Amino acid sequence: MRDEALIHFHYGRQISAGLVLAANGAAAPDLISEAAPYLDPRSPGRSVVGFCACHPDMVEDVIAPPPPGWEEWRFTEWDNWFGRINGVFLVDLKQLRVVQYPLYSCGSNVVRCDLSGLPRRLVPVEEWLARK
Repeated sequence: MRDEALIHFHYGRQISAGLVLAANGAAAPDLISEAAPYLDPRSPGRSVVGFCACHPDMVEDVIAPPPPGWEEWRFTEWDNWFGRINGVFLVDLKQLRVVQYPLYSCGSNVVRCDLSGLPRRLVPVEEWLARK
Protein backbone atom coordinates (compact mmCIF):
# COMPACT_ATOMS: atom_id res chain seq x y z
CA MET A 1 0.00 0.00 0.00
CA ARG A 2 1.22 3.51 -0.78
CA ASP A 3 2.24 5.58 2.22
CA GLU A 4 2.01 9.14 0.89
CA ALA A 5 0.79 12.28 2.58
CA LEU A 6 -0.01 15.82 1.53
CA ILE A 7 0.61 18.62 4.04
CA HIS A 8 -0.78 22.09 3.40
CA PHE A 9 0.33 25.02 5.55
CA HIS A 10 -2.08 27.95 5.56
CA TYR A 11 -2.94 31.02 7.58
CA GLY A 12 -6.70 30.88 8.08
CA ARG A 13 -8.17 30.91 4.58
CA GLN A 14 -4.98 32.28 3.09
CA ILE A 15 -3.21 29.25 1.64
CA SER A 16 0.55 29.06 1.61
CA ALA A 17 1.93 25.92 -0.02
CA GLY A 18 1.74 22.16 0.12
CA LEU A 19 4.33 19.50 0.78
CA VAL A 20 4.30 15.98 -0.58
CA LEU A 21 5.70 13.13 1.46
CA ALA A 22 6.12 10.29 -1.01
CA ALA A 23 7.04 7.85 1.77
CA ASN A 24 6.40 7.57 5.51
CA GLY A 25 3.15 9.48 5.18
CA ALA A 26 1.91 7.95 8.42
CA ALA A 27 4.68 9.83 10.22
CA ALA A 28 3.25 13.21 9.14
CA PRO A 29 1.67 14.12 12.52
CA ASP A 30 4.94 13.48 14.36
CA LEU A 31 6.93 15.37 11.73
CA ILE A 32 4.59 18.37 11.92
CA SER A 33 4.76 18.39 15.71
CA GLU A 34 8.55 18.19 15.61
CA ALA A 35 8.77 21.01 13.05
CA ALA A 36 6.38 23.28 14.98
CA PRO A 37 9.08 25.43 16.61
CA TYR A 38 10.30 26.44 13.15
CA LEU A 39 6.95 27.51 11.66
CA ASP A 40 6.35 31.24 11.53
CA PRO A 41 2.66 32.28 11.56
CA ARG A 42 3.65 35.85 10.62
CA SER A 43 4.87 34.61 7.24
CA PRO A 44 3.10 31.35 6.36
CA GLY A 45 5.14 30.86 3.18
CA ARG A 46 8.23 30.32 5.30
CA SER A 47 6.59 27.40 7.08
CA VAL A 48 7.35 25.22 4.08
CA VAL A 49 10.97 26.31 4.12
CA GLY A 50 11.16 25.55 7.82
CA PHE A 51 9.64 22.12 7.36
CA CYS A 52 12.04 21.28 4.53
CA ALA A 53 14.97 22.48 6.63
CA CYS A 54 13.92 20.11 9.42
CA HIS A 55 13.19 17.15 7.16
CA PRO A 56 15.15 17.50 3.90
CA ASP A 57 15.05 13.77 3.15
CA MET A 58 11.30 13.44 3.76
CA VAL A 59 9.89 16.06 1.38
CA GLU A 60 9.39 14.84 -2.17
CA ASP A 61 7.91 17.99 -3.71
CA VAL A 62 6.42 21.41 -2.97
CA ILE A 63 3.14 22.11 -4.74
CA ALA A 64 0.86 25.06 -5.43
CA PRO A 65 -2.38 25.75 -3.52
CA PRO A 66 -5.50 23.82 -4.47
CA PRO A 67 -8.38 25.58 -6.29
CA PRO A 68 -10.76 27.98 -4.51
CA GLY A 69 -13.19 26.26 -2.17
CA TRP A 70 -10.63 23.90 -0.66
CA GLU A 71 -11.67 24.97 2.85
CA GLU A 72 -14.85 22.89 2.57
CA TRP A 73 -13.25 19.84 0.96
CA ARG A 74 -13.53 16.38 2.42
CA PHE A 75 -11.00 13.66 1.79
CA THR A 76 -12.57 12.62 -1.53
CA GLU A 77 -11.98 16.07 -3.06
CA TRP A 78 -8.36 16.15 -1.87
CA ASP A 79 -7.81 12.66 -3.25
CA ASN A 80 -9.34 13.55 -6.61
CA TRP A 81 -7.39 16.83 -6.87
CA PHE A 82 -4.03 15.40 -5.95
CA GLY A 83 -4.39 11.90 -7.35
CA ARG A 84 -4.83 9.12 -4.83
CA ILE A 85 -3.07 9.86 -1.57
CA ASN A 86 -3.19 8.15 1.80
CA GLY A 87 -3.69 11.19 3.99
CA VAL A 88 -4.02 14.97 4.04
CA PHE A 89 -2.88 17.24 6.85
CA LEU A 90 -3.97 20.90 6.99
CA VAL A 91 -1.72 22.95 9.26
CA ASP A 92 -3.60 26.08 10.31
CA LEU A 93 -0.96 28.58 11.41
CA LYS A 94 -3.62 31.03 12.59
CA GLN A 95 -5.23 28.65 15.08
CA LEU A 96 -2.08 26.56 15.49
CA ARG A 97 -3.81 23.25 15.01
CA VAL A 98 -3.70 20.38 12.56
CA VAL A 99 -6.70 18.82 10.83
CA GLN A 100 -6.13 15.34 9.46
CA TYR A 101 -8.06 13.57 6.74
CA PRO A 102 -6.96 10.00 7.39
CA LEU A 103 -6.56 7.03 5.08
CA TYR A 104 -9.45 7.00 2.58
CA SER A 105 -11.94 8.46 5.00
CA CYS A 106 -14.44 11.20 4.32
CA GLY A 107 -14.40 12.35 7.93
CA SER A 108 -11.94 14.77 9.49
CA ASN A 109 -10.50 14.95 12.95
CA VAL A 110 -8.06 17.10 14.85
CA VAL A 111 -4.74 15.36 15.25
CA ARG A 112 -3.22 15.13 18.72
CA CYS A 113 -0.26 17.34 17.76
CA ASP A 114 -1.97 20.58 18.78
CA LEU A 115 0.53 23.37 18.12
CA SER A 116 -1.14 25.86 20.48
CA GLY A 117 1.10 24.75 23.35
CA LEU A 118 4.21 25.91 21.51
CA PRO A 119 3.65 29.60 20.65
CA ARG A 120 6.78 30.85 22.40
CA ARG A 121 8.88 28.35 20.47
CA LEU A 122 7.74 29.56 17.07
CA VAL A 123 10.53 31.55 15.45
CA PRO A 124 11.21 32.88 11.96
CA VAL A 125 13.09 30.39 9.84
CA GLU A 126 15.94 32.85 9.27
CA GLU A 127 16.60 33.07 13.01
CA TRP A 128 16.54 29.29 13.33
CA LEU A 129 18.95 28.84 10.42
CA ALA A 130 21.28 31.49 11.85
CA ARG A 131 21.66 29.41 15.01
CA LYS A 132 22.49 26.21 13.13
